Amino acid sequence: MRILVTGAHGLLGRCLLQADAGVELIGCGRGDEPVAGRPYHAVDLGVAGAATALLRQVRPDWVIHTAALTDVDRCETDPELGRRVNVDLVTGLARACEAADCGLAQLSTDYVFDGANGPYGEDDEPAPLSQYGRQKLASEAAVLEADTAGLVVRTLWLYGHVAGARRNLVTWPIEALARGERLRIVDDQWANPTWVRDLAGMLLELCQRGATGLFHVGGASFMTRYEMVLELAALFGLDGSLVEPMATAEARQAAPRPLRSGLRYERVAQTLGRAPLSLAEGVERLRAEAEFQRDFAALIGPRGRG
Repeated sequence: MRILVTGAHGLLGRCLLQADAGVELIGCGRGDEPVAGRPYHAVDLGVAGAATALLRQVRPDWVIHTAALTDVDRCETDPELGRRVNVDLVTGLARACEAADCGLAQLSTDYVFDGANGPYGEDDEPAPLSQYGRQKLASEAAVLEADTAGLVVRTLWLYGHVAGARRNLVTWPIEALARGERLRIVDDQWANPTWVRDLAGMLLELCQRGATGLFHVGGASFMTRYEMVLELAALFGLDGSLVEPMATAEARQAAPRPLRSGLRYERVAQTLGRAPLSLAEGVERLRAEAEFQRDFAALIGPRGRG
C-alpha cells in the first residue's frame, strides 16, 4: 500500500512519515526539505490543478490530509483565509482523489461541538461555536460525500516531540516549569490529551484496513488543561506550585472555545482492538524517545525527574 501524507512538516505529518507501518509512505508540503528520508514532493495544494497532477504522479492508495490552518483565532479574524485552506483546498483534494480512485483521510477536531456536554461520540450532533469549527465541519462533508473512500478522524489536544515541529500543550509547559517559570492555565476547558504517535498509528491502521466513515481518536484521560499541567509536573518531578488556574474568559481570545469538550473513542477501539493511551502512558513513551531525551536533557535530565 502507498500512502501520501500532506502537511509533512507538521507534528502529525512528521510522525506519520517516521512510522514503521509496513507501507510505502510519501510526503508532500510547501517546504523544500524531505521528512524522515521518505520520498517527498514540494507542492502547494492550493494551486489549481496541483493536487490532480500530484496524485497522477504518485498514484497513492490513500491520502492522509494533515495540512490545515489550525490557528483558531486567525480563522475567526480572517475567515476567508480559513475557508480557503480548511474547506476549499479539501474539496479540491477530494475531487482529485475521486479522479485518481484513491481514498482520502481527513483530520478534523472536537471544535465541531459546542462543549456543553462532552465528551462526544460520533453520533452526537455537531454545533460549532467558531469559524474554525464550522470550517472543519464543512471539510468533513466534502470528504464523506465524495465519490471515493472517505475517512474522517476527529482528534484533539495533540502532544509529542519531533525535531523541527513547534512546541505543543505538553512540551511547552514542561520547558517552562523546568525553567522555573510561573504559568497560568485555564481550568474550565475539558478534553482528552492525545499522544501524536498513537494517533498516527491508528490513522495508518485505519487506512490499511480500508475503514471509511467517521471516527474519534482522543486519549484515554479526560481532564482540564490545568489538571493536565499539574499531572505533567508530577510525572516529571517539577514544581506544580508554579501553576495557577485561570478562566478561559480571562484570555480574551478572538474565537470561542468549547469548554466541556472531549471525544469518546469506543468506535475506533472496537475497530482496531485497542484503546488510545492515557496521558501518563503517552508521556511515559514520549520521554523514552531518544529525540526527546536529547532535546530535553539539559532541562529535565536524561531520564526526566519523575
